[in-house]
Amino acid sequence: MRIISRNGEVVAVVFDGMFEEGTKPLTDEKWALQIVSLKHPKGKKLVSHTHKPTQRTTEYLMEFLLIMSGVVNVYVYHGLEMIEKIQLTSRKGILMVKGGIGIEIIEDAEMMEFKNGPFIEDKVIIE
Repeated sequence: MRIISRNGEVVAVVFDGMFEEGTKPLTDEKWALQIVSLKHPKGKKLVSHTHKPTQRTTEYLMEFLLIMSGVVNVYVYHGLEMIEKIQLTSRKGILMVKGGIGIEIIEDAEMMEFKNGPFIEDKVIIE
């Protein structure tokens, strides 16, 4: 895992697909999107559970891009400035905390994107 920051502020977190044993929180507990790694041996049973309805308020949309297969270049923006280019392959991902993202498909790719909701049309195009 690698943190990309600018002016002391986390812009993005890059995940390398390497997990530690057990259930491990990977993001700040105050962030709108929580990411946890789970690596357990065969036969382990995790506690069944649900969550109580609770009102949550968020200021920033966070999005997580997970590469299932293929190769992509991800361009990380702080405001309108591109600050880093990262190549991601299968099992790797990036969490955009307070940054913008551009994606270039290098090899045919299957990806999943996760965001906190509800959906609001608030996209600002970076050119």
